[in-house]
Amino acid sequence: MKYNNQIFLDEFKNKMLEINPQKVLFVCSKDYDRYGYRKALDEINIKSVSFTSFEPCPEVSSVENGIEAYKSNECDFVVAVGGGSAIDTAKGIKYYSKLDFDILAVPTTAGTGAEVTRFSVLYRNKDKESVSDYSIIPNFQIFDYTTLKSLPYEQKVVTSLDAFCHSVEAFWSVDATNESRKYSKKALSLFNDNFARYIENDDSTFEPMLECSMLAGKAINLARTTAPHAFSYKLHKLKGFHHGRAVAVSLAYIWKFMEESNKLNELMKETREITGFDADGFINFLSKLGLFDDLTMTKAQFDETIHGVNIQRLQNFPLKLTEEDIKNIYCSFIDVK
Repeated sequence: MKYNNQIFLDEFKNKMLEINPQKVLFVCSKDYDRYGYRKALDEINIKSVSFTSFEPCPEVSSVENGIEAYKSNECDFVVAVGGGSAIDTAKGIKYYSKLDFDILAVPTTAGTGAEVTRFSVLYRNKDKESVSDYSIIPNFQIFDYTTLKSLPYEQKVVTSLDAFCHSVEAFWSVDATNESRKYSKKALSLFNDNFARYIENDDSTFEPMLECSMLAGKAINLARTTAPHAFSYKLHKLKGFHHGRAVAVSLAYIWKFMEESNKLNELMKETREITGFDADGFINFLSKLGLFDDLTMTKAQFDETIHGVNIQRLQNFPLKLTEEDIKNIYCSFIDVK
């Protein structure tokens, strides 16, 4: 597929000429120059070396290999082109190396908001080991929305649902501020106006959906995610669900639990206003997208899922959840065989 993204490549080249690094570590997928950013560096005579050896769920060991590539090639700047995996790998390289270099991110999915957050979602032997530090927020961003055109339908669905969940969770968070809620509301407005046409590959939705993802990232950068993300990781690991799907399914039934508690009526009213859904409406929305297929687990998997909830992520959730609550929420959407 040919990308008509020259305006963004020109913006990138101008920024890189302004920065004038000696050598760039180019963090990207193996299909690394499909958008033309590596070639753009060649065109302006800036040396670069590609680093592609990381997983969709980046392992700390891969980040360590990235640090070695950065050091051995005497790089002094990092460009990350890709979705959350590439950008989180770049941020992980900065975090674990303790080196002082800048990062330029070119997000190619509308979902994670990784280009504007202090978080790097990494794994150690397939168990989540995220890091958080304001110093790893990318210093520069190029919002090349033309890259969204090539995303497959399923990727469009699950990544944009991740942005939806970021917005809602940040809105629910006890750490929410006026600023973070402003970001959440704007992101959700963009989601509501564009999602249905976006997943049908309507070009006019690419720019607003990338903005939705970015604003949702800014919201969680201030308020952090809450219970749905804490619930999602074992679904992702044990069932192989895409992250956005695992979070959205978890959020739907946590939302229903919150409504039924009758302890957060004002928050639930506000949530309905900004999302256009109540919990049942969101469940129906996800069901029409086919996201409740294959929600079965063995007893052993279910027990691992319950005990795998990140309690730290529950500290900024507006309800205190007991172990029995956690079990009941999972039971409401998982069929244990």
